[in-house]
Amino acid sequence: MYFGFVKKHKTKLLRNRLEKNLMKRFVLPLLLIFLIPGFAYSQSADELEYRKVRVSIIPGLSTNGIDAVNYTARYSLNLLGGYNGGLDGFELGLININQVYTRGFQFGAFNASGGLMNGVNVAAFANFSRRNMTGIQLSGLANISEGSLQGLQGSFFVNAGYGSVRGLQVAGIGNIAREDLQGFQFAGLFNASVDDSQGFQFAGFGNFNADRQQGFAFAGVTNLSRDMQGFAFAGALNLTRNMQGFQVSGLANMAYRVRGAQIGLFNFAHDFEGIPIGLISYYNNGRHNLDVWMSDAGFQNIGLKLGTRDIYNMVSLGFNPFLRDRDVWTLGWTIGTYKPLDEAWENSRYEGFFRMRDFSIQNVQEGRFSTRLNSIYSFRYLIGRDLAGGFGLYAGPSFNLLLSREARSNEYAWYSILRGERGGSDFTLWVGFSIGFQFFGH
Repeated sequence: MYFGFVKKHKTKLLRNRLEKNLMKRFVLPLLLIFLIPGFAYSQSADELEYRKVRVSIIPGLSTNGIDAVNYTARYSLNLLGGYNGGLDGFELGLININQVYTRGFQFGAFNASGGLMNGVNVAAFANFSRRNMTGIQLSGLANISEGSLQGLQGSFFVNAGYGSVRGLQVAGIGNIAREDLQGFQFAGLFNASVDDSQGFQFAGFGNFNADRQQGFAFAGVTNLSRDMQGFAFAGALNLTRNMQGFQVSGLANMAYRVRGAQIGLFNFAHDFEGIPIGLISYYNNGRHNLDVWMSDAGFQNIGLKLGTRDIYNMVSLGFNPFLRDRDVWTLGWTIGTYKPLDEAWENSRYEGFFRMRDFSIQNVQEGRFSTRLNSIYSFRYLIGRDLAGGFGLYAGPSFNLLLSREARSNEYAWYSILRGERGGSDFTLWVGFSIGFQFFGH
């Protein structure tokens, strides 16, 4: 009975030891495939033994036996999967994992390196590098580098550099740089940089920067950054805290402080110095005028004039009461410049006067709204006087061109210098005048 107990106890110890050995040599390496971002190594490259060729069937079953993590090789073949120490050459397999480092070329479904990756990774699904990555990573799903990246990443889903990125990232979904980015990012959906970004970002959806960005940012929808120096182009929205450069969008540009230019339908900033071009350009430190004026053609207009002290945009609505047999009204947009007359003419005797020069487009409507060509293009040169309480009076000549396909458009001008027809459109050229008022100061 005693010997039976001893034998049973020894059998249990052997079984436990075998299970631990299997977990250590076979099962755990396979689990690393799924938990790869968390694996670490304790060996250095100098501690690995070198063998020119190695062949693995699965992790733990290879020509280097269960001690494959202690070896590096020049040529490596992993039939199903290999979990080895290092690589100094070429590796081919379904799953290729090197615990200490990878130097050379890896081709498989999944490639991973626990240390330095220096070379080329090509994977059907994913490439992972725990330490620094120098070279090229190409995959069908994802490329991930926990250390700094110097080189190129290309995938159809995501490229992630959790350290600094210097080079190219190309993805169908997204590129992520956790630290500094210096180089290019191309994505079908988004680019993201947590720290500084210097270079070019192109995205079908958006570019996002949590810190300072320097360079060019092109997005099909939106660019978001904390601080931006350079050019930001977006199909819908540019949003940043501080901007030095140009913001161009199909819809809106928004910033707290801008030194440069904003071009979009709507431009907004708390503190702005530069050139605003938009339908509405509203700045807390800028111009907020309401204008009322009349032109020689009989159109009476009211407009909202916004922008900076020196450059303004205005949207306006007009009506012609002298054409009594029908409703003739206008929608207009104007961009112009303002300057004190004593500065413009360099003569202090004109202090309190100002000069405005602007270009406007007035789309003339006959009754209901129509997109038919019927527009007056005008350049005005206006001299004005600033009076008390933010009130100003101005007047001056205008140079006007009418292009129209409306039958009775010739009645918009009371005379013409030149009149004719070209390409199915009537044109009329004349010199007129405007007189108006502006309210609420600037």
